[in-house]
Amino acid sequence: MTGLLLAVCWLGIAGCKSTVDSVDIKETYGPIGRLAKNRAEQAKRDKSDEPYVGLEQFNAAKKLYDEQKYAEARKAFHKIAKTKKWKNEPVVEEARFYRAESDFQLGHYPAAQDGYDELLKNHPSTKYLEHSVKRLYAIACFWLKSPKPASEVELASFKEENGEELLAKNPDARAPFQWRFLPNFTNKTEPVFDTPGRAVQALRSVTLNDVSGPLADDALMQLALYHLRRADYREAETYFEEIRKNHSNSEFVQAAYILGEHASLKSYQGVNYDGKQLLEARNLAEATNRNYPNSPQRQKLEADLARIRVEIVERDWKRVEYYMRRGEKESAAVYCEIIMEQYPDSVQAARARETLLKIGPKYAAGILSRPLFVKDAPVPSESEDDEDPDELMEPRRLDDSEGNEGGSAAPTGE
Repeated sequence: MTGLLLAVCWLGIAGCKSTVDSVDIKETYGPIGRLAKNRAEQAKRDKSDEPYVGLEQFNAAKKLYDEQKYAEARKAFHKIAKTKKWKNEPVVEEARFYRAESDFQLGHYPAAQDGYDELLKNHPSTKYLEHSVKRLYAIACFWLKSPKPASEVELASFKEENGEELLAKNPDARAPFQWRFLPNFTNKTEPVFDTPGRAVQALRSVTLNDVSGPLADDALMQLALYHLRRADYREAETYFEEIRKNHSNSEFVQAAYILGEHASLKSYQGVNYDGKQLLEARNLAEATNRNYPNSPQRQKLEADLARIRVEIVERDWKRVEYYMRRGEKESAAVYCEIIMEQYPDSVQAARARETLLKIGPKYAAGILSRPLFVKDAPVPSESEDDEDPDELMEPRRLDDSEGNEGGSAAPTGE
């Protein structure tokens, strides 16, 4: 309590000075605002014949770079980039770029990646944006061992009837094993730790810093394939989805549909788990067949749709069993009728019919296009004493005596 009183007294003596009084207005500029401000100030210097700040030092470093003395040039550019009094000067942007370029030419790719990322973070509208993301993409592909494209691996396998088996035997369909936590102290072309992780980081930098650039969809495809081949199917599908949504004119769109469906289906874990991935796979398979009717992978997609239907009806039947165990017959009847209506040829449809007959017409949900039970049955007259009233509640069955010329009744209970 005493400490609190002393603090209040101290504030009263010192005066309640706002922290806004100490804020430097230059720090309130956004990236583009800072760029415009610096360029405007440089234009004033040009008009007054004032020399560019740091120009002499930069020219000396650039001369070393042009002479391919990259190690010496790198030191000179680094010194310019770290000079605090020049931190808001245009020369720093140039120095950061050429420092990264020097590292790239030396084969010091981890340092180069850090340099390009620093440039893009501090100068998001830099004139070296396209060149920087090209370098980052090249570095990422080098670290990932230049993986084969999907057209030569997954899509090629899915053209065949036994495509899944062929893919399982193809070593290119699996990301090569790389030690993540074994330190690297000798090879300067690779990071000390986690080379694949740094490659993913570089690809993400490409997609984030140049969203609509020429390499954005390439980087997304590399990310998707990397995760797909590591059996990280959910992460792979997020990148395939990004291609489908944000790069509709990309050369990879059709592949993003086919492989996205494959990834969604592979990520489905069974009837005891969430079925969202199963529905995603069904929607993607149907969309692919609709948008690309002549796709070489159509046979694979049709087989997947058949498998998905089996899984969906099994999920619905599990719900029936669950509700029956809980004694919730009304809910069970709903799913029984859904199964009979949508999947009449399935094994579960016959089971659903038996369940509905067991629980009786009281719980009929009204979903069936041809109801299993007779609705609005007439009340028996007094002259019909010989009839059993319970027979009027029996399920309606179609047999030859009812004029079923087409043969026996379907298992749906028509």
